Amino acid sequence: MKGEAIEHCVRDHLKSLKRTITNLHKKWKYRNSFSSEVSWISLGENCLPDDILRRHNRKSFSSVFSSGRSNIEYIIQMEKDNYRNLLKKEHLQHFPDGQHSVVRSTFYKNCVGQYSERHMLGFEFTHHDPLRIKEDNRAFQRRISRQLQYRGNKNFVFLYHHRITENSDLALLRAHLNEFLTFYNTQGRDCKMVLFYQHIIAENETKRIDFTPHDTGLLEFTCHTHEIWGGDDLETFWAKKDDGLFAEMFDTVDKYNLSADKPYPGSPLVPAGTV
Repeated sequence: MKGEAIEHCVRDHLKSLKRTITNLHKKWKYRNSFSSEVSWISLGENCLPDDILRRHNRKSFSSVFSSGRSNIEYIIQMEKDNYRNLLKKEHLQHFPDGQHSVVRSTFYKNCVGQYSERHMLGFEFTHHDPLRIKEDNRAFQRRISRQLQYRGNKNFVFLYHHRITENSDLALLRAHLNEFLTFYNTQGRDCKMVLFYQHIIAENETKRIDFTPHDTGLLEFTCHTHEIWGGDDLETFWAKKDDGLFAEMFDTVDKYNLSADKPYPGSPLVPAGTV
């Protein structure tokens, strides 16, 4: 038992060292992003939006929510208490997840809206272990500090992917996303929330996006695609087959921001909640 404990300790220290090197590389890679006028970051609900931002050279830096599973209600709870309970050991626990385990919060775990089942089990550190890996804990301390430092002091474009279920309540989701924006649109800031979700269409139909801007700063996109983003095929899992739609989505956001308060003449609008 003692030998196993030593082995686990050594393994955790090596993981921490590897993560430190990786994080230093990321800090260098995104070194110019912190001084940009507008920062683009992911708010989840999983890792997909962060990877899309990276692939399209939009990612400014990693947020608290870039690499985990969550939902907007967990995020609002953290914003309201300044993330003070996210890294407390008494609120973190390992849970089985297939052949491995993941750390989830037992504090940020309650929600009213309906999300994909795995996004309602408590905030999940999908790719990090702040309980055992010191650098993982330090990384999230830095992310929290950065989030609070820039709140109300910087313009953001937040990217939020909602995995549609039969119980999804888009009206409630929009209300939560708008509430989140109020925390950042202070002191004259002009932050935007890009919400996107899928609507599966037949293979013989042309893939497209529909765009619905809201006067709150919420920019809503319906992605009409052929396959659900998931499964074993990595091209489908990471939505790489739909990169053309994301490029169009980002271009639409750019044009909308440039148009200021003028009506946007671009993509067709769809009534909220019809898909």
